[in-house]
Amino acid sequence: MAELNNLIDTARKKGSFSTLVKAAEVLELTGKYSKEGPYTVFAPLESAFEAIPAEVIDESFEDHPYLLGIINYHIVKGKYTTNDLQNFTSLETVSGKVLKITSNDGFKIDSAKIVEADIECTNGIIHAIDEILIP
Repeated sequence: MAELNNLIDTARKKGSFSTLVKAAEVLELTGKYSKEGPYTVFAPLESAFEAIPAEVIDESFEDHPYLLGIINYHIVKGKYTTNDLQNFTSLETVSGKVLKITSNDGFKIDSAKIVEADIECTNGIIHAIDEILIP
């Protein structure tokens, strides 16, 4: 069995969450999400950012309060596998806002589909999603 890494190192090693990792670095959150937890992260795949013009992404990275609001809407305190998610219709994010969970045809978080579930980490779990969640 492969050795588990923390949320940040796992996201880096996967290679499919580079914009999300860059946002965590810009906001100086890598230490927090490397050590604290457990957390569940609904992580948009890199393909989720393709429809957004580069200048819009650049502007978002310069507006730290806005970027933090977006990042915090993707993170929930506690570790929730897809098996656990079956028991919920919503979860509160670290931003205090609520994510809607549906599981009739695969799992959806708000309108985003979980495309790779249950990526285990030492301090939580990552679920790869196909869209950026907007509070």
